[in-house]
Amino acid sequence: MIKMDKQKIIAAAVILIFVGVIAYFFISSETAKDTVPSYVTGEKRVIYEWAKTQEGAALLEQIPCYCGCKFEGHKHTRHCFWRDDGTFDKHGITCSVCFDIAIKTKQMHEQGIDICTIRKDIDKFYEPNKHLGTDTPMPQGCE
Repeated sequence: MIKMDKQKIIAAAVILIFVGVIAYFFISSETAKDTVPSYVTGEKRVIYEWAKTQEGAALLEQIPCYCGCKFEGHKHTRHCFWRDDGTFDKHGITCSVCFDIAIKTKQMHEQGIDICTIRKDIDKFYEPNKHLGTDTPMPQGCE
């Protein structure tokens, strides 16, 4: 009898794990791939929405990311939020480096700071992580 109860417990645990995995993928794809999912809220949602605008995308495409996401195929900071085909990328939700770079870029731009200065300031701040940086060309007109 005890043996059978253990089998039931194990079977129930396996079912719960399976349901959890299915739920994770269902929740992750709850919205269209080209929109910000509802579970992204607050300041992160603001950054995702801004990164999808023409202005935000153009700026972030000129700024490298220094978290090591180049090993995932990223070419610049916009890729941490949106892929080239316009689909949502979860990477920026959990990576504080990507998020910090996007926040700094947005804030400096809103203060009227030019893209060359923004790029140089971010490059300088992340100099210790230079080896992890994406291979993002310098913006046109910057030294």
